[in-house]
Amino acid sequence: MALNFIIEKLREEFRDRETFTRKELFDFYHRFDPELQESTFRWRIYDLKAKRLITPYSRDLFTLAYKPAFIPEIGDTEREINVKVKNHFHDLPQCVWSTRIANEFMLHIPVRFLIIMQVEKDALEPVFEFMKDQSCGNVFLQPGEIEFERYILGTESAIILLPLVSKSPTQFVNGVTTVTIEKMLVDMYCDKTVFSAFQGSEFIHMIENAYNRYSLDFTKLFGYAGRRGKGTALKNLLLERTSIPKSILND
Repeated sequence: MALNFIIEKLREEFRDRETFTRKELFDFYHRFDPELQESTFRWRIYDLKAKRLITPYSRDLFTLAYKPAFIPEIGDTEREINVKVKNHFHDLPQCVWSTRIANEFMLHIPVRFLIIMQVEKDALEPVFEFMKDQSCGNVFLQPGEIEFERYILGTESAIILLPLVSKSPTQFVNGVTTVTIEKMLVDMYCDKTVFSAFQGSEFIHMIENAYNRYSLDFTKLFGYAGRRGKGTALKNLLLERTSIPKSILND
């Protein structure tokens, strides 16, 4: 009964608020437990998230509106590539995904999609040669703008081999390491040659849909963008051109 009472009070406290801070949440619990310790509070945050009572926008900002996590679909081609590379290059970090997972966020859906295979930089050449030997399909290693326009745009399907940035925000789905929504968006923003179909107003449309439909961790988003040298630029773009609350973007 006490737990249900506190949850109801929590909803009453923040129901008219679009967001609330970690400190405000701590102060709320502290009123009921003046001896509340940080370790106990961390567990309560974990429990609230697990019960889908709060959704985090960052480490220090939350909302009562529940948004599900984005779980991309893993196609047969991605699964086959993953198995082949994993069996040959044991313990090699990799991430594989298809641009078709972005379709639900887009206004103008491309006719063709790309398979993106990412491995650590030092392994790019050997993985490229292996995938060609294994007849994995039309494989291209870090294509430039001219190569992309001449050889990739006209193909029915293509596999693009790119470097995997350290500490990339990935997730494990049905036995395959693939992107999180934060990684997909940042990669598309940063690599304007490979992801040319996802630029400009299309990207703005995508990120607003992602924010409205799914749990989007902006600490993770900007942290990864920062490791790619685009953290400030991406934040400024979202501040200037999206309707995402500035309080979230500036947290």
